[in-house]
Amino acid sequence: MSERKTRFDLENKIAIVTGGSEGIGKATAKEFVRSGAKVVICARRKEIGEATAKELGESATFIPCDISSLEQVRNLVGQTADKFGRLDVMVNNAGYNSSQPKDRVTADKYPIETWERIISVDLNGTFYCCQEAAKVMVKQKSGSIINIASVAGVVALRLQVGFVAAKAAIIKMTEAMACELAPMGLRVNTVSPGSTLTEGTRKLFYGENSTFRQNADRVISFIPQGRPGEAEEIADAIAFLASDAASYINGQNIIVDGGWTCGFNRDF
Repeated sequence: MSERKTRFDLENKIAIVTGGSEGIGKATAKEFVRSGAKVVICARRKEIGEATAKELGESATFIPCDISSLEQVRNLVGQTADKFGRLDVMVNNAGYNSSQPKDRVTADKYPIETWERIISVDLNGTFYCCQEAAKVMVKQKSGSIINIASVAGVVALRLQVGFVAAKAAIIKMTEAMACELAPMGLRVNTVSPGSTLTEGTRKLFYGENSTFRQNADRVISFIPQGRPGEAEEIADAIAFLASDAASYINGQNIIVDGGWTCGFNRDF
């Protein structure tokens, strides 16, 4: 673990982080453990998930889960509740977007199988996780659900219609859930990252041999702060929403993008 200072108190909170083995999910799990939480991370790939849990130490547990499967989501939440007796924070970070050039096409050519895969994971999977977490949280009359969307759900990006649709839907779904579940003691919020340095974006934009390396400088030129975000900077926003410091924040979408969307340029 790094020497990075803890910013929010999550002492003794029980949290699930989906997609917690890499990228923003891993940074979030690290921040939660550093802040005193016990964290269950889930991912489809068992090897990477187990390695991440081992790296985080005794406060982390790994449970394999494909969130597009309702049965697996029920198992994830059920095992967590059985082991710890409660669930305080649900971070729905797992998602999918194709980086294949054949899938980065206009809507008239967009592959149906790509659309269905993205909706299955990003939208349906996020709903399954919200619903199963809410069942536990409603009984205990407390809890924070944090859905991870994207700037693509705020401003439409080209050649990604499935991803844009799913992330926009997550933002509005969050608002609806916040209205419905707040009287029962729950808060539901969204974090929408901008372009963030992860293994995925290095393969896509920022690495030497990335698929769309020619677009990297253009992406950065749209960001007033002049750089992509770090996964830890997104994790800070998530940890804030998980903590009691955000006790009166509900139904909101916190955009963490270095200012990209405030002067959004659609020439990309």
